[in-house]
Amino acid sequence: MDIVWQLRQQSARVDAPESKLARFILDNLHVSAQATMESLATQAGVSPEVLRRFAASAGCRDLDDFLHQVRKAGQQQEGAFIEVIRQRQPSLSQQENRVALAILNDMAFAASATIEQLAGRAEVSAATITRFARSVGCEDIRDLRMRLARASSVPATRGEQGIPQLEAIHQALAQQWSLAEEATWERAALALRKARSVLLIGAAGQTTPLAAEVHQRLTTAGLALAWIQDDNLLRMTLSRLQPDDLLLILAPDTVNSSVLSAVHHAHIQKAAVIAICPTILDLASQADIWLPLPENPSARSYGILCALDRLEAALTP
Repeated sequence: MDIVWQLRQQSARVDAPESKLARFILDNLHVSAQATMESLATQAGVSPEVLRRFAASAGCRDLDDFLHQVRKAGQQQEGAFIEVIRQRQPSLSQQENRVALAILNDMAFAASATIEQLAGRAEVSAATITRFARSVGCEDIRDLRMRLARASSVPATRGEQGIPQLEAIHQALAQQWSLAEEATWERAALALRKARSVLLIGAAGQTTPLAAEVHQRLTTAGLALAWIQDDNLLRMTLSRLQPDDLLLILAPDTVNSSVLSAVHHAHIQKAAVIAICPTILDLASQADIWLPLPENPSARSYGILCALDRLEAALTP
């Protein structure tokens, strides 16, 4: 039985007491999910008899069955609020994404925190918390806290429980997405398009196939790109480096001395350096343009593909 559909059907009955009851439950489904028969009738401003008639017309066995269906619908609605936050992450600003990550990482804290505490945890301003609340459909911080508290109290069924490994990857990619604004990817794409030649460096060992994917897809996108895999060839190439050349460094884990030397040489020659790496590497601050990878090492292979997708999208006219 779809009790929400039944409520919507009844709410269309203008001026009928059952319509008044249906509209109240739909507008306050989270409250109704915790109500008793007496409190629900009182809050809706109808008699218990109207509630009984409504339950029968909705196809419920009795009032207990009706209240069970309403509670179930309310739990489903509030449990879905977390999914709303996850689904809207790609469209949020970088600062609002920090709030989303802070909430998803510790929902119990977010449900009870003041606006200042949540802002401190997310390292954003209090105004950003207010903007985030409105972005996910809440009226204000109080409404956000209330919905988070209700969502965190909804017991997950066996079929609804997340797979821990996938949840960890999802969080890592969401964090990666929030670390660089769209303008950064567009600036990287513009630098790549303007470069006389692009030298792709790094990502040896197990990540070599991913570097090959980067090379193939960016070459297909029309870039004059050379993948340098040998240190001797790298030194020879750097000796002819010009200011309108560009180094594209893919460093998911570590950076060896040859790569650091290449960055230093590029700076001397005034050639641009784009680094695709996690923030823990010093390379992130040494590059002219930094494109982030996840901090979680187990998610970095996925992060390389995610970064490549964003870069490719920015390169597309």
